[in-house]
Amino acid sequence: MASSDLKLDIYNDDPRWEGYKFSKLKVKQDEGKKTKWGRKLKPRRNLIRKEGQSNIAYRGIPNRKMRFLKDFYVTLLDMQWRWVTLTLFGGFFTSYIVFGFVYWFVCYIHGDFHNIGNTNWVPCIEKVTSFWDCFLFSIETQSTVGYGTLYPQPTCPVTIPLVYLQMTLGFIVETIILGFMFVKFARPKHRRHTLVFSRSACIAKEDGMVSLQVRIGDLRRTHLIQTKVQAMLVKKHVSQERQIYPLYQHKLDLNANGMDDTLYLMYPVVVRHDIDANSPLWDIKPEELCLDKFEIIYILEGTIESTGELCQARTSYSAKEILWGHRFARMEEYDERNDIWCMDFVRFDNVVPQPTPRCSPREMEELYGGANVGEKEHGSRSSLRKTGSGSSMSLDSIDSNFSTASEDNSEITLQTTADLR
Repeated sequence: MASSDLKLDIYNDDPRWEGYKFSKLKVKQDEGKKTKWGRKLKPRRNLIRKEGQSNIAYRGIPNRKMRFLKDFYVTLLDMQWRWVTLTLFGGFFTSYIVFGFVYWFVCYIHGDFHNIGNTNWVPCIEKVTSFWDCFLFSIETQSTVGYGTLYPQPTCPVTIPLVYLQMTLGFIVETIILGFMFVKFARPKHRRHTLVFSRSACIAKEDGMVSLQVRIGDLRRTHLIQTKVQAMLVKKHVSQERQIYPLYQHKLDLNANGMDDTLYLMYPVVVRHDIDANSPLWDIKPEELCLDKFEIIYILEGTIESTGELCQARTSYSAKEILWGHRFARMEEYDERNDIWCMDFVRFDNVVPQPTPRCSPREMEELYGGANVGEKEHGSRSSLRKTGSGSSMSLDSIDSNFSTASEDNSEITLQTTADLR
């Protein structure tokens, strides 16, 4: 085989790979057996899950445990609740057991255990006969529940300073743990559970432009203030020097009802990204949504009105979660009986078909010269009606580049009308 036939393109995926990736891999059958062994390759999971958690693992970090130990407080906040509970009980138990051992050692050095039952002997801690008595005395001292049969004698010079030290350190430990538990419960990230994104994203023609649309809503009556939304497109990028970036971030400019990236979530809002020549989606086509080669991440940030803390909610959409030629259904209704606007969240994820070109925005720009596509198409169809029976072929040539599912029946109707004329 000639060397010229061996061409390896490491910058572009082979188009056959997409079909091969989701096909069933068959292993050679064993002789005499009719069963087939194989598995199906699953598509890649999103970088950001629908709930907002990242699907990224960090490996090869030098001194990882020491780095996280130095940031101990934030490490505790990021731990799961089972480890937090274990740390809470373990911290108190360690404090009790350490001071219990110190009290036992003081009593042992003082000779209290050798003079048990001696009425003339004054011990450091009254009624202490074993280590477990010292452990119980340690719990009573740090928890300040009050002394019972076990209490310190002021004649012992070491006991009083130890009691003072344990009560002071115990107060500091309890204050830190109380603040830690409060912050753990009141973390602003839990506010994201009442911020909802639509299940799918839509690409539709609106106001003469093809746009990417996502619906965002807030389930609470106390809404976020100073809310901003950002979006990015993550896909492979190859620089001019042939440097490959498999997860390259492209910024998407957003517009929410003419307010740019500012949101007022009194009611659900559809956020748009107009696909123009400066958009990274300028060359996207409907058939590319089946290849699953990119991901769009949305980040919503705002200040919680009741606490003043910054909250962030995230979600992502893979290429297969984008619907071409659809827009979101209306969910706003006015209740005349109660004289109030109602938002029906049952329709939050509902979409309806929208006439949209089955070509990339770049091709639409080349075909229609940047004018309103609806006006161009209407003018073309009107002129074709006047040309007689030859209009059907010209109409087919236009619809081959600009067609939607909702226009299939209209094409047949126009052809029949032209033939009748």
